[in-house]
Amino acid sequence: MSEEPSARPTVVAVVGSPRPNGNTAWTVDVALAELERRGVHTEKLMLGDYRIDPCQGHEECASLTACTQHDDATEILDRVYDADGLILATPVYYEDVSAQMKAFIDRNYRPYELQQRLQPKVAGLVVVAAETGIEETVAALKRFLALSWQEEMPIAVASGFASTVGEAAQSEGLRAAALRLAARMADVLLA
Repeated sequence: MSEEPSARPTVVAVVGSPRPNGNTAWTVDVALAELERRGVHTEKLMLGDYRIDPCQGHEECASLTACTQHDDATEILDRVYDADGLILATPVYYEDVSAQMKAFIDRNYRPYELQQRLQPKVAGLVVVAAETGIEETVAALKRFLALSWQEEMPIAVASGFASTVGEAAQSEGLRAAALRLAARMADVLLA
């Protein structure tokens, strides 16, 4: 008899690529398949499939009963804040995260103002670049995690280069990095 997904730890992957079959999504799929193989339940959220409006920067955000935006961000944030593990994945755009990932990060302002912090036991970062910007993008994601977690947690990173769609699938380096990320996350979650 198979174990129910709810009885297993859950990793939610937030993918900030506009390409559902792009290099970043492929790298995440490798990591998620390995996590599933190791007994971790996974969920992949392609931010491009959702409507996430930009943060409006309300000064009174914490005093409102709910966010005034009527989009999908609250649903996504609920899933992320309930996760046992979190993967943040983005292609590198102009030496930083994609617009989709930046909108997601900014929409975490309300939970931050309400003193809600992420609860995962471990995080994974997936960053894929055509040429440059991996270090800067990883640093941006780590800054977000540092502001959003109550205490320091282990972070695994899988990064590499792929410039044309489908190139990641030919990269043994990206595959190996995704598998290492999954192994490290599973080790923490299943300990």
